Amino acid sequence: MENITIVARHLEITEAIKNYALQKAQKIKKFFEWILQIQVTLDIDGDNSHRAEMIVSVSRGPAMVAVASNPDMYRSIDLVVDKIEAQLKKHKGKIQTKIVRRKKPSTTETEGLESGAGA
Repeated sequence: MENITIVARHLEITEAIKNYALQKAQKIKKFFEWILQIQVTLDIDGDNSHRAEMIVSVSRGPAMVAVASNPDMYRSIDLVVDKIEAQLKKHKGKIQTKIVRRKKPSTTETEGLESGAGA
């Protein structure tokens, strides 16, 4: 996936942190096939805690947004990825439920057809 953007605010991003965030963002792809773009924003809050924000744009539904803060930047990236994974799994479940409902005929329709055919 080439549509991964990593942005740093109020800090100089090191190559190690950038690679770590990129690796974690690429991991998300396995949870949902219709991801269009991932944006990771790394920031330092006023209380010197590291903040990671991730915005995932998908083709089937709204954009997923998650924010996590922690004194360790790597831990905040892990937390935000966990939150996004949970959102994507939930969204994928909703989509699959809608697909199953469309394919499966309701029981009242099949019962009505069987009783009408016998009369």
